Amino acid sequence: MVWLRNVALAAATFGASWGGAIWFWRETNRMPASGELVLYLLVLPVALLSALWLGRKVWARATLPAAPAAAGAANAATEIPVAPPLPAALTIAATAVRAPHGESVAELRAALSEHRARPQLDSELYDDDGYPILSARLTEAGDAALREELEQWRHRQQLDDPRFDQAQWRALAAASAVVADLTAEATLHEDVEPWLEQQQARQQNRLPPDAPAARTPPTLQLLALWPQAWQPAQRDLAWQWLRHLATQAGWPQTLIAPAAPLQQQQQDDDAGALLAQLLQRAGNPQQPSLALVIAADSHLSDAAVNRLLNQQTLYTAAHPQGHIPGEGAAGLLLADANVAQQIGATGSVLQAVHIGRRSASADTVKRDTDTCLSSAIADVLKAAQLEGAAIELVTADTGHRTSRVTELMHVVTAAAPQLDPGADVISVGASSGSCGAVSWLTALAIADAEAQQRGGPALSISNEDPYRRCAALIRPAQAAPTA
Repeated sequence: MVWLRNVALAAATFGASWGGAIWFWRETNRMPASGELVLYLLVLPVALLSALWLGRKVWARATLPAAPAAAGAANAATEIPVAPPLPAALTIAATAVRAPHGESVAELRAALSEHRARPQLDSELYDDDGYPILSARLTEAGDAALREELEQWRHRQQLDDPRFDQAQWRALAAASAVVADLTAEATLHEDVEPWLEQQQARQQNRLPPDAPAARTPPTLQLLALWPQAWQPAQRDLAWQWLRHLATQAGWPQTLIAPAAPLQQQQQDDDAGALLAQLLQRAGNPQQPSLALVIAADSHLSDAAVNRLLNQQTLYTAAHPQGHIPGEGAAGLLLADANVAQQIGATGSVLQAVHIGRRSASADTVKRDTDTCLSSAIADVLKAAQLEGAAIELVTADTGHRTSRVTELMHVVTAAAPQLDPGADVISVGASSGSCGAVSWLTALAIADAEAQQRGGPALSISNEDPYRRCAALIRPAQAAPTA
């Protein structure tokens, strides 16, 4: 493992520095001053480790294969290599999260960088022995206020009671906040306000007969990823509620697509398949792309904890490879290049998404030799026409379980050995607990922010599911070539 190698290197460096200093002082029969103790026992080994790490990064970049133009310089006069066009991409126009350690991407990144994002002992939930469980709980779920508001709306719409449990109410409250944030960004589209004004004038018979028709904004796809345990009636009512919130935030209800036609083709919480399908459809210039993709989940209820206990999959002292219950919501507002320009979005670009499926569950395999995640990473790098040495950062939904951490570090070391696991690999699941598709959408939102800040491409990986494996490539907008 990479971290064992790094620990061994650090121990060897400090041991050599300390041993050499002690031998020198003994041979010269002298007592070192305080400044010498600090210099030789602390400053020198740290400087050596820094030099080794910097040298490794420089060497990794220096060993990149030569560009095609340089390799074929002898034939440049007669033949100029032309790179194949990049596949259609989607701009990440906006992101929003509600996580246990941050109500925004900026807050969550700060908590992760300061190592404050850790699960805590829960004050309300207990295991079979009466001890509080470890959980990742939202500071303020807002589910009490949501219940009253949603119930009033439901009675006005004459809809059946979905019978949400405590965890579902908490998940829906987090989803509501994320949808409100992202719809507010979508309504910045330059055509929304003129179109709404003209529609209102037409309804009030104030529109002149010869008035030119306002340009119609694109249709918004509202794509919600719910946990598999949710019943169809619960998913349907939750989606209708989110559509209602999007309308309240200013997006025309008639310009919201019917409920999730794309999601009928894959499992409810399969974010990778959904994003891959959106990218495939993004290449059609006759159909503008604007999609709000959201995932929400919560395991913070007595019923949810009891399910994990009955399945013997809850994290306890006796079962350290179990799940730590988490909750939250995360969403991405995705648009093609033209729509993103009309919104005024300057975020990163989702360049490629590739998915794979393991032949055996990662929860049961003894010695992991499956290569589907490595293949997915290789596929996204190939699609984006990048080498692994160009990657600036890796984000992942990886949690605390040994099998997932080992798999992540193995593929990162193979694909991008120049990265520092401590500074360049961010594992969201270790801080947010088990939270389904929410963890990977959160990782994608962090990758978007980091790619913009670092000015280079980021790789985002999903490997928490026992079988599904996903990899996505995100580029800052200014560094993304046009197709």
